[in-house]
Amino acid sequence: MTDEHAPTAGEQLSEIKSTVADGVKIAATTIKDAIEEGRKPGNSLDTLSKVVRQAPLAALVVAFLIGRASKRRW
Repeated sequence: MTDEHAPTAGEQLSEIKSTVADGVKIAATTIKDAIEEGRKPGNSLDTLSKVVRQAPLAALVVAFLIGRASKRRW
């Protein structure tokens, strides 16, 4: 017999929750960093936001058409 402690189901669940929470935090930080990088002057999100401000209806129509086309493919 060994003196090792076998983790209970509750302990395993707690460990899984911690791992998932860490993963979500890392993903959120990565996404936030990517958005901040894209919003810098001259980058893609900056350009997109300027276009949307200038022609919001046209941007909405384009977004709708892209969504519609992607729904049919998948």
